[in-house]
Amino acid sequence: MSPVDTMGEDAPFDLDALRTRLSTEGGPRLWRSLEELADVPEMRRYMEAEFPDIVQASSLDRRTLLKLMSASFALGGLAACNSREAGRNAPLLSQSQNMPGYTPGVPLTVATSLPLNGFGRGVLVKTQEGRPIKIEGNPVHPASLGATDVFAQAEILSLYDPDRSGAPLQNGLPRSWEELTNFIRPVRNELVVSEGRGLHVLMPPTSSPTLHRLVAQARQLFPLAQWHVFSPIDDGSRRDAAMEVFGRDVDLVYDLAQADVIVTLGGDLFAEEPGRLRYAADYQKRRRMQERDLPRLFAVEPRPSLVGVRADERIALRPREFEAFAHALAASLDTNSAQASGAHPSVIRLASELRRAGSRSLVAVGREQPARVHALALAINARLGAFGTTIRTIEPVRPTIDGARTLNDLAQAIGAGQVSHLVVLGSNPVYTAPADIDLAALIRRVPLSLHLGQHRDETASVCHWHVPEAHPLESWGDLRAYDGTVGLRQPATMPLKPALSAEEFLGLMAGQNVDGRGLVQATWREVWGDGFEERWERSLEDGVIDGSTLPAIDVPLRSDWQPEPAAPVPSDGIDVVFAPDPSVWDGSYANNGWLQELPKPLTKQVWGNAALMAPETADVFDLSSGDAIDLTVDGRVVRAPVWVLPGHAPGAVTLALGHGRRQAGRIGNDIGFDVYAIRPSHRPWIATGEIKVTGERIPLISTQQHHSLQGHDIVRVVAPGQAAARETGEQPSLYPEWSYDEHAWGMAIDLDACIGCNACVIACQAENNIAVVGPEEVAKGREMHWLRIDRYYSGETANPNTYFQPVPCMHCEKAPCEVVCPVNATVHSSEGLNDMVYNRCIGTRTCSNNCPYKVRRFNFLDYQGTDYTASPDAMNPQLTVRDRGVMEKCTYCVQRIGAARADARIEDRSLRDGEVMTACQQACPTQAIVFGDVNDSGSAVSRLKQSPRNYALLGNLNTQPRTTYLARIEVPKEKE
Repeated sequence: MSPVDTMGEDAPFDLDALRTRLSTEGGPRLWRSLEELADVPEMRRYMEAEFPDIVQASSLDRRTLLKLMSASFALGGLAACNSREAGRNAPLLSQSQNMPGYTPGVPLTVATSLPLNGFGRGVLVKTQEGRPIKIEGNPVHPASLGATDVFAQAEILSLYDPDRSGAPLQNGLPRSWEELTNFIRPVRNELVVSEGRGLHVLMPPTSSPTLHRLVAQARQLFPLAQWHVFSPIDDGSRRDAAMEVFGRDVDLVYDLAQADVIVTLGGDLFAEEPGRLRYAADYQKRRRMQERDLPRLFAVEPRPSLVGVRADERIALRPREFEAFAHALAASLDTNSAQASGAHPSVIRLASELRRAGSRSLVAVGREQPARVHALALAINARLGAFGTTIRTIEPVRPTIDGARTLNDLAQAIGAGQVSHLVVLGSNPVYTAPADIDLAALIRRVPLSLHLGQHRDETASVCHWHVPEAHPLESWGDLRAYDGTVGLRQPATMPLKPALSAEEFLGLMAGQNVDGRGLVQATWREVWGDGFEERWERSLEDGVIDGSTLPAIDVPLRSDWQPEPAAPVPSDGIDVVFAPDPSVWDGSYANNGWLQELPKPLTKQVWGNAALMAPETADVFDLSSGDAIDLTVDGRVVRAPVWVLPGHAPGAVTLALGHGRRQAGRIGNDIGFDVYAIRPSHRPWIATGEIKVTGERIPLISTQQHHSLQGHDIVRVVAPGQAAARETGEQPSLYPEWSYDEHAWGMAIDLDACIGCNACVIACQAENNIAVVGPEEVAKGREMHWLRIDRYYSGETANPNTYFQPVPCMHCEKAPCEVVCPVNATVHSSEGLNDMVYNRCIGTRTCSNNCPYKVRRFNFLDYQGTDYTASPDAMNPQLTVRDRGVMEKCTYCVQRIGAARADARIEDRSLRDGEVMTACQQACPTQAIVFGDVNDSGSAVSRLKQSPRNYALLGNLNTQPRTTYLARIEVPKEKE
């Protein structure tokens, strides 16, 4: 059971009582959940327990507990005899072994691009004997600048997914590639003769120049064929708004480093936009500009987002009120008063801030908003002069295929009997299609259907043929980033399973040689001409094609454009907001254990989704977290558990896409509920629905109360230029002082830069072979993450301030864990690291009992021998794969320290500052984490530790942690 399962008896909460508690001095400054704030007795017992999973099992009496302990000792010896298959880290054969100068055992790095929703992200892939084992951001790629998101980090696990298709299937039966070729050849010849009559191709939007070239060639061969483009993460409203305001389709590129005032209307600039990594980096870069005042960020949104909780002011607004808000904001820029009586009170203040900033202002709109809101934002930005300063207009990065039609058009064509051949490329539309399109039944009516995909998913199961698709890390291609920059996609490994890429399949359709490399080269040979060879090699090495960024274009507003009047607002029902899931996106990563077990940034929920709603809405329906509701949209019903989320707009419910899969794989099936089952095609992002209380409860699993540091001054907040409070004076200690003659490693984490994106958590997991334990074990508090991000609230439940705090091992100089270990398994190194000697550990867990930060994890079970276990090929060979019965924790990536030291020794030099980067540090898009040698007074980490904002977590305990924090900066409300 999870904490939510055991705390719901006294809920729903009395909101008036909670408000009273917050307004009194006796109320907590920081709180993590409504249950904690309400001081529910069950929650108090849960948080006070050292081992919460035992407390949850309330029926466990003393006699039963002693029996279980005796059995665990007996089985522990038997488990020690358990041996897994030999050759855990057997390398794959790779061409890298034949490269000149290659040294076996030394990792190689390959620059490539990874797709997400059709856009490219530049990455560097570290390979060991041809095995990709770690992904980092490409520092020269404008979309990443060396950082990564959780999806890029998790591609390593997806590459080695054992459920990936390994052979073609015909009606579910395995077939050889020769049988597939013999079947396709005559079909293709018939289509050539008929010029493609009856052929329909469905594919996702793409930014790949090569794919667009191959589509154009295939259309010449099959001129009567129809092409359809569909993505569940659609941004059609933006295209419609651009066509309305500019008279043509364009993309917008934001420059947050130039912005003094930013207003976001829905969406999430830091988590859901194609340029999210760059936007987060640029925003933090702007905050660090000491020569200018801090930028002002205002977020108007129905659901808390990463950009919203980071904003200086967040306005929780019901979705149906957004258009009126945008109209009033546009009108107030000129008149200094809201256009209509009853407009939101924040409108005039936001308009004043935007006017003050002028061309250094920016209004950004989320993809879920209707075209009218996007159009109004374009007009506002033009009125302020933002185009050319904070906004750049470019040609569409994912250009529409000429004459391409929609998924609705395909459904109508199948229903009319016009489709004789259907090809579905690289997507899973049977799962992601809107609820009013029964695509599975329609595809079964097509005489011949073929699906290209990595898994035998929901779409593959209804198609006659399923063809395995190559993973991006084992295939050739090219992709444009959010700003149009092209990155080449080159294989980081030999194909693990026989498969075709989308480029190769289209090349086969177009009658070209099925050679991914040759197809991509042909695209750029046409562009570069005689200078091809030199530019090709340089682009492969850099991962970026120099000069490919799309230039800014001047697109004035149409002279005859006028904003349409605000649409009528529904008077009843509840607003239903659909959003990408922060862990599994649109469902593409449902079979990825790293992402399923990753706590979502705000709810900390794992292994599932929930219907998010405000405490005020839950109070109306007499609901608490874990209560089941039936949510109806256009007559379709889905049953979902409720999660009461502080800061959510009242009168609305947010549903995360991507769960409830039926054919995702061995771990991704039946996790959560399927939101697509009620998502309408005519309102794919915001709909109107009804709630019915069922009286049932659905278990939810969340880590938000695990490892609680309650009752302490944890997250510190200062005004600009103010110093953080520190412990003063020397405190007595029984530990002897120790001097470090060479290196003394330390870390500083800037809470003003952390946006809670979780990239550091997945990077740590990928780097350090951290096990996935599964939902049952997480519910018992046994997750194995070495790095967690605590989320705290302060203030009112309706719109609280939200804070994130990454918590790794503190590597205390006077570590309380070391003195209590009976076998000296946790010890201090000569460079100040708190080391774990796994071979000594006997699992007493006394070190965990004595750790005030609760950053140690214990292998209760053999987590490396379950269905959740990562492939041995995905393991980092520089680290031990830990067995059952040992304690593990953050090591400051000691293997990276050792590798850098070896390189320095070979080159006969000293280690340079910044040469050693921990995995969490390297992944962070805002550079919130800095690691280095504190003995070096000129190092970046030493400079941060001298900052007036620097403080030690639980510094009053005198553990002298090597990891310290920089306080969050907030402008006092009274000075606004």
